[in-house]
Amino acid sequence: MFNTSLNVTLHESLKVTATFFTIITIVLASLTILFGLTILFRLIYCRRLQKCSSKNDSRRIGLLHSMNTYIHIIGETSIFLIMSSRTLYGDFYLHIKEESAPSWHCRLLNYLMSMFAAGIYGSCFVHAVFRYWRIMKPHRRLYRTFSFHLQLIFLHIIYIIVISIPVWFRAIYLSSENYCLNHFNDTWISIYISITATVLPIFGIVIVHFKIVMYMKRNWQSRKRWKRMERDLLMIKRLLLVVVVLSNTSGAAILLWLLMYIQKFLHPLSYRLLCFIIEIGMLICSITLLIVSPQLRRALGSTALYKQHSDSNNTINNNKIGKLENESWKSNQI
Repeated sequence: MFNTSLNVTLHESLKVTATFFTIITIVLASLTILFGLTILFRLIYCRRLQKCSSKNDSRRIGLLHSMNTYIHIIGETSIFLIMSSRTLYGDFYLHIKEESAPSWHCRLLNYLMSMFAAGIYGSCFVHAVFRYWRIMKPHRRLYRTFSFHLQLIFLHIIYIIVISIPVWFRAIYLSSENYCLNHFNDTWISIYISITATVLPIFGIVIVHFKIVMYMKRNWQSRKRWKRMERDLLMIKRLLLVVVVLSNTSGAAILLWLLMYIQKFLHPLSYRLLCFIIEIGMLICSITLLIVSPQLRRALGSTALYKQHSDSNNTINNNKIGKLENESWKSNQI
């Protein structure tokens, strides 16, 4: 009798803890989406990607790649928000949770989650490649055109769509969480996702950084170009910092998988804790990307100046119109 009551108490405690983690995950996901959308809206609304001169192409391309990363972060966070909302709904309204075959929309959420995750790492790699071309191929005009990098991002999207296809067929429905995911026991798909979505982009960024460092040591450059190369190299190091933040987030999944593999037992809170840690990583990654990108901060700062300037111009124009109307009214009176 005592053991039964203890088990009931423990079950209720786990349920409350699981619900708490889910609510916090939803709050973090909402904050991350709001933060990312605010940055995208300010850049698009104030037309920071509009071409002003040929010298401004590099800045526009850098902003384009940063926006690409934010779009994937928002997509990944939105999927986790939907999945956590389904879990919270299941905690309150689905008292009898039965195993069932995953539906197509359930598989789609799992597929999009893997696709956007690969897109975040891949977008950082594509951004590093842009910096690589600026240093190693400064006279190749094609690599410095805005349209070329739009096509490059489009090819990157096609790539992550293709490499995420195996995830669709390996998804299972988790009745305790009320969504589809790849099971921790599925070693093959865990290794596949880790290599294609995480290891390859990180390895690519490290190789790009190494080749630029070796190039700068072997070749003498003018002082002006040397400073520009140092700025590009510093930006790659900062992108590496963003990737390290993401890797720590992915490390949580690897740690949980290792614990499950060693203990041969999956803790009831494993999936809740995984979603919670990933959302913390997404929020930190969004803030870190803004901190490490001077072009992005400069663009956002100039949007505020742009707004103040436009407001002051509107005020001046309204005053002029008011004066003209008063003068015309006085002339009519005379």
